[in-house]
Amino acid sequence: MKENTTAPAESMPYDWDTLLREKREKTVRKALKSGDIDLLVSLTMHNLLAYGRGGAHTSPHTMRGYTTGVRAYLAYALPLGWKRLTEHDTDLTIGYIRGLERQGMKPGTINSRRSAARALYRALRWANVLEGDPFADTPRAHDTEDKWTKREAYSREDINALLALADADETRFLLLGAHGALRMSELIGLRWQHIDLLKRVMVVTGKGRKTATVHLTAALTESLAQVPEEDREGPVLAWQNQKTVRLVLRSLCSRTGVKYEKRHVHGLRHSAATLLLDQCGDIFVVARHLRHSSISTTETYAKLSSTKLTDALKSWDVAEDAAD
Repeated sequence: MKENTTAPAESMPYDWDTLLREKREKTVRKALKSGDIDLLVSLTMHNLLAYGRGGAHTSPHTMRGYTTGVRAYLAYALPLGWKRLTEHDTDLTIGYIRGLERQGMKPGTINSRRSAARALYRALRWANVLEGDPFADTPRAHDTEDKWTKREAYSREDINALLALADADETRFLLLGAHGALRMSELIGLRWQHIDLLKRVMVVTGKGRKTATVHLTAALTESLAQVPEEDREGPVLAWQNQKTVRLVLRSLCSRTGVKYEKRHVHGLRHSAATLLLDQCGDIFVVARHLRHSSISTTETYAKLSSTKLTDALKSWDVAEDAAD
């Protein structure tokens, strides 16, 4: 499948670094008053790249998410009065969160929107437009859903069905996700020089620019080894556009009758966690493979099979009967 990898050029309305502090404040106040959302998004993105946790290495995915979130918040807030954005107005921020809840938006999405809006306020403080942080007094949305049931993974049967119809490129993609547990950005960023087939490992740069060694399964090693040595240069994945990768998996799911909704590409990583937990029964091993610093994160990925739980409870009863 061919793709257009040409990205649209992004322009910044202002070179924020060269604006004097007084000019910066006047520019932002004018943008608030006139409803110039593009300029305010530009301000937020500049501040995020300069002062955000990821700095200049902030991922395009994060940038897109924050851009969407800032636009959504401004669309809500500006019609209620631009001056309220220059004040410590918690009625405005809490009203936004409650409005998203009434729309039926999920807690995770609401909290992502909250983070984006808070980044806007951080940028406004940098521009000397306000001093407070109203989102500091605005609670996050509370998630009452069981973390074990929040996300779905492709089952072993699903993965086998997908592999049965996949070509060589698609097979490598599926196994890098379902065996290697790579995220979307890691799939696209993986290069052949990061892989050592003899040692059966690959070096992956993940969230926060952290690098880690990931061990390869036999099936993944075999799939990678099928690529001729002279072709092992540059990207490992045949597609370098996230939309194309999603379309590839969606097409495979459609052809095989495998459910794609609520799983998507990230569901392959969930499959890696679930299948590995089913095989070894050790959540710490799974956390190491997924490169999680805390097993509480791993718990949202790895689902213990209901059969194992039932069997464990049955054997528990047997053990108690024997003791009697």
